[in-house]
Amino acid sequence: MRTRGRWTVLLMAVVGLAGGVALGLWYGWQVDPVEYTDTDIAHLHPAYKDDFVLMVAEAYALDGDLGIARARLAMLGLADPAAAVADRAERAIAQEMPSGYVRALVRLAVAMGARRDSFQPFLTPADGSR
Repeated sequence: MRTRGRWTVLLMAVVGLAGGVALGLWYGWQVDPVEYTDTDIAHLHPAYKDDFVLMVAEAYALDGDLGIARARLAMLGLADPAAAVADRAERAIAQEMPSGYVRALVRLAVAMGARRDSFQPFLTPADGSR
């Protein structure tokens, strides 16, 4: 008899837990879902900020418009955008990312006035290498 009572309690606990999870999901997805509106890009997770910096560098590599690149980076609210791009370029070099990505980041960093010794292999004479 005691074994049957334990199984009943266990079954009730599992059913109650499953029902609570299901009810919580239904409420969160149907009744009161989270709605993000006008969320500032500066609130991105650091990994996504890194991706955004890379996308800005790739766009700069295509259009060469430094003003637009600066405006896009300003949306991240970085204290020193040039240093942030240079840091991202150095991390890309350390992570052995594809050379096209690294070149785009290095080119943008140099255009913004940031120079690092690690950039030299990725610069061309047109980029202002020394």
